[in-house]
Amino acid sequence: MLVLPYNAAHEMEWDAFVEKAKNGHFMFKRRYMEYHKHRFQDASLLFFKNQKLMAILPAHLEEGCLSSHKGLTFGGILCDAAMTFSLMREVFDALKHFLKEQKVCTIFYKAIPSCYHQIPACEDVAVLTQLGSEMVERDLISVINLSAPPVEYYRGVKWSIKKAHTHRLQVRECQEWEGFMGIMKDLLQEKYGLQPAHSPAEMIKLATLFPENILLYGVYQNEKLLGGAVLYISGQVVHAQYLGMTPEGKKLRALPFLLDSIFNKFRGTKHFFSFGSSQDGTYINESLYYFKESMGARAMLQEQYLLSFN
Repeated sequence: MLVLPYNAAHEMEWDAFVEKAKNGHFMFKRRYMEYHKHRFQDASLLFFKNQKLMAILPAHLEEGCLSSHKGLTFGGILCDAAMTFSLMREVFDALKHFLKEQKVCTIFYKAIPSCYHQIPACEDVAVLTQLGSEMVERDLISVINLSAPPVEYYRGVKWSIKKAHTHRLQVRECQEWEGFMGIMKDLLQEKYGLQPAHSPAEMIKLATLFPENILLYGVYQNEKLLGGAVLYISGQVVHAQYLGMTPEGKKLRALPFLLDSIFNKFRGTKHFFSFGSSQDGTYINESLYYFKESMGARAMLQEQYLLSFN
């Protein structure tokens, strides 16, 4: 198997493979990955067998370790329906051989959660296990199955939605990126002392590059923005990249109303809604996780592995 480092000449071939991959996501397209290329030393790879592209690996180098991917929600080997366990083993054998020649002997691997698999795609995790990799983290993510009968909301959520209707709140897709990211900045700073991972300019750029995949839904009262949700839409999954409310929005119970509206919009066209993780290492933010459960979400796992070799 031939392993080639990614370069700009591969862009069209890379993006076409992301489109057909059984575990693809628009985040792996080069225009998305390269918006923050100044922060990461790209080391993405392409795997060919008999001159046919069999797999790709979005990755970067960090202190002698190949990581896939610390600049994205997850990473891992992308493959199509032709991938089998034995072929994945060949991919990893070729990867290890290639990295040894580069004097790299550690791989950090953030596996793609199964809700993003168009068809089963766990060959990578099976091979990592066989190779003796260490699972260094297992994060709890909250997911709603939009194609199954809805899990009943908790009583408080039902009350909040009913209350929001009396305040004549409205939910709609919008372009108020500056205003919403300002809400997120204030919220994250006050609650956690953090900044959003994206600046308003970055979100505007990404939404312009991926207008069908990155959407902003706002909740309004009398045309005043009370909060919103940045949605990443890929294949069968709607993921809440950002969720935030102003103090007034919280008071008016706008968040459950917003989420209920989003679920109803995508139910029947998408299979899953992902809230993402409520976990940092071994710490689980139980109040945040409880809120997601109250909206009907249940547990799925996202695993991270470390593979070392000589």
